[in-house]
Amino acid sequence: MSKITKLSDIEIYKDALVLARDIYSLTRNIKLSKDFSIIDQLRRASLSVPANIAEGYGRKSKRDFAQFLSIALGSINELITFLDFVRLEYDLDTCQTIEKYNILAKRVFSFRSYLLNS
Repeated sequence: MSKITKLSDIEIYKDALVLARDIYSLTRNIKLSKDFSIIDQLRRASLSVPANIAEGYGRKSKRDFAQFLSIALGSINELITFLDFVRLEYDLDTCQTIEKYNILAKRVFSFRSYLLNS
């Protein structure tokens, strides 16, 4: 693992930001335009992932960082639930986005394990 000297060195952080942008694009879909609640929930949860990674990075210990990665994992699972609902309720194809979040979740979990075991 390469040395992390700044937040942008953390690949999962950068990937989470890109996925948040994908969520913002999805929420501009005309089918969702009247459902302000689901739009707000999707957007807030999507930004919670990189925000918790960033907050954890700013903490003093690896254990604290790992705790914020756990919170980010919770936000990923929340997002997947909302995306499943959007697929069912609005007949939008969210499968690819869900798969990207599943991959990110595995990477966040692995990084969390690394921090706790190093």
